[in-house]
Amino acid sequence: MNKLSYFHLFSKASTTRAADVLEESNRIFSVHARKSPRELDSSVQALLEFVQQPQNEFLRIYIGNMLDEANQTTPINIKTPADFFQQLDNALHSYPKYDANFIAALPFYAVLQPFMANKYGYFLFTNEQVRPYFAEILRVYHENLAGPESLLYLNASYGNWLSAEARQYLTLDESTYDPDQSHGGFRSWNDFFIRPFKDIKQSRPIAAGHTAKDIISPVDGQVWKISRQVQLKAAFDIKGEQYYLTDLLDEAPQSDLLKPFIDGLAVQIVLMPFNYHRWHAPVSGRIKKINTVPGLFFAAPTPEQDYAASFPFLSHVNTRTVVFIEPEDASIGNIALIFVGLTEVSSCQATVEEGSTVKLGDEIGHFAFGGSTCCMLFDKAKIAQLYITDDANLSDGGATPPGGKLDNIVQVRQTIASAL
Repeated sequence: MNKLSYFHLFSKASTTRAADVLEESNRIFSVHARKSPRELDSSVQALLEFVQQPQNEFLRIYIGNMLDEANQTTPINIKTPADFFQQLDNALHSYPKYDANFIAALPFYAVLQPFMANKYGYFLFTNEQVRPYFAEILRVYHENLAGPESLLYLNASYGNWLSAEARQYLTLDESTYDPDQSHGGFRSWNDFFIRPFKDIKQSRPIAAGHTAKDIISPVDGQVWKISRQVQLKAAFDIKGEQYYLTDLLDEAPQSDLLKPFIDGLAVQIVLMPFNYHRWHAPVSGRIKKINTVPGLFFAAPTPEQDYAASFPFLSHVNTRTVVFIEPEDASIGNIALIFVGLTEVSSCQATVEEGSTVKLGDEIGHFAFGGSTCCMLFDKAKIAQLYITDDANLSDGGATPPGGKLDNIVQVRQTIASAL
């Protein structure tokens, strides 16, 4: 089976994918018992009660129009506000199912994508008053994914995550996985999702011939976009694709941390759910600052723009952790890494501390469940060359059949750039 890039998975140009998303949304709705409002999870109840407050009529209008517009496009099971809150509760108790194209593995995306794609859904999901309620819903979801019930599909039965097909597809034998133990030795779904390699030096070796001036990729993924002459500050246009440093880094224009990157270079790498989701230091150096920025959840661009084309927008507004590194070799210049949660991901967890030193290739953090993106910022005056490869000999994070290779794949600890 061919792997899908994020463009194929999330682009509204793909009618097949849209049909699959609706089918999965309807399946989730149909397999869960109907609940009364007081039986819903407390996080969903809190959002429902907030929306029902008399002064929040505009939110009720958004939700009603969002549902109407979605059903005018393609009829789905979720037709009323009561259906919508029931479906949020359903998603909280839906665990990722094995699916090589990962539609069934993204329950919240399947549930909310039909509404993210219209303007009223955009108004709802980008509303600052609503954000804390979705943050709490996702916190509960991540708590569920860290619990024993999340092991539901983590077994070797046909069609599940440890089946022979999945084991080959995900190259599980390279990971800390024990087929002789129950659930492969994993304690939860998230334990499985962020599984480390048994031997990262063997699975993701630092490139041979590496020099002190070379910079390695902090993640596995697909290079989505390279931006040059990154702007300091501008009125952000969600239809545009430019990076603006004050928004991206959550730093003031006069910040000394921000200044090295003005008119510099940004490289965005997108991770699919099947990728290795741990982060590694691109250089040896000192961690100058770590900043986790709370952001929006399930924010999409305006409906006329593809979700897949909107990663620059999402990098500015979604939850993200920013790591500033001062390399040992001054010729490299400062580097900033922005780790951004997409769709289900709202957890970006650094495992190093400010002021600590790291060696090239050391682990520095990880994402929790879902798809994700990483943006690397380089000092313009310091970077000589980028090495973005689509070498057919490189894996894209799993076993890829003939014809299934994605373009512009980079691997963690692989050389991605070189300093002057």
